Amino acid sequence: MALTKAQYNEIMRKYEQNRIDNRHLLDEHISEVYDLVPEYKAIDDSISELAISLGKKRILGDKSALDSLSEQIEEKTKKKQSLLKEFGFPDDYLDPIYTCKACKDTGYVDGKQCTCLKQTILRTLYAQSNIEDVLLRENFSTLTYDYYNDSEIEQMKSIVGQCKDFVCNFDNEYKNLLIYGRPGVGKTFLTNCIAKELLESGHSVIYFTSFQMFDTLSKYTFSYDSPEEIMEMREDIFSCDLLIIDDLGTENTNSFVASQLFLVINERDIRRKSTIISMNLSLSEMSERYSERSLSRIIGKYDAIKPDIQDIRLKMKRL
Repeated sequence: MALTKAQYNEIMRKYEQNRIDNRHLLDEHISEVYDLVPEYKAIDDSISELAISLGKKRILGDKSALDSLSEQIEEKTKKKQSLLKEFGFPDDYLDPIYTCKACKDTGYVDGKQCTCLKQTILRTLYAQSNIEDVLLRENFSTLTYDYYNDSEIEQMKSIVGQCKDFVCNFDNEYKNLLIYGRPGVGKTFLTNCIAKELLESGHSVIYFTSFQMFDTLSKYTFSYDSPEEIMEMREDIFSCDLLIIDDLGTENTNSFVASQLFLVINERDIRRKSTIISMNLSLSEMSERYSERSLSRIIGKYDAIKPDIQDIRLKMKRL
């Protein structure tokens, strides 16, 4: 599923706006330092004069001028750093500011799409912005054990530890997670915690409710006018760093859904791309709805997490 030209141009305009905003912020930092530390501005002016002098001397053939002026500039640069520290400014206060340091807000690194651009494209194509709003509320920093009883707390701490290990070892160890159990025990919250950590570390994440994923696959599979978009959309689902399928079992299950589920989990396993599935179904119910081969693949390739606790949402409503 390719971006339209208008969508791509809009993304690039946002990158340009980031560069403009960050440049304005840097200019404010510079003005602040110049106002508070006039000596800093004087040194900057003298460095500019030295650079002009160096250019003139090199044009006239004075090859020795470079070493002499370089030493002077280096000495003045050290003085500037000393002044920043003396007046309580961070060492990098006047360094160029970038929203993404990897691509310097261009979207590209060595001619290839930066991970930040890839994620922006995925967000545009698959309407991921809604989950990003949720992630501000549901993440490891907002996680609390206040709603668990004494017997549940240790279990949940162990489960949270598994989720954090999944994140920490994501680049070095291929793993998948199946989080299942009764409604209201925090399954989606846990997947959101993982998603936020991986998004912030520059990984591409696609989040679907099961209904959204199968509906998207259905629309493009049976849209015979756009075979290229079908292939591109499937490639995104197959190749993103992490695919989250939330609430599996809430969609209308049929033979198409069953076959597509196996296709997705099998293809991602072949490519060793991690997947997280959350569901309210038991394993036997999953086998009945989908297929033995899907269940077999999941049992063999996924680490199962089953929070055996009371409904947290009911507790929160009561409180």
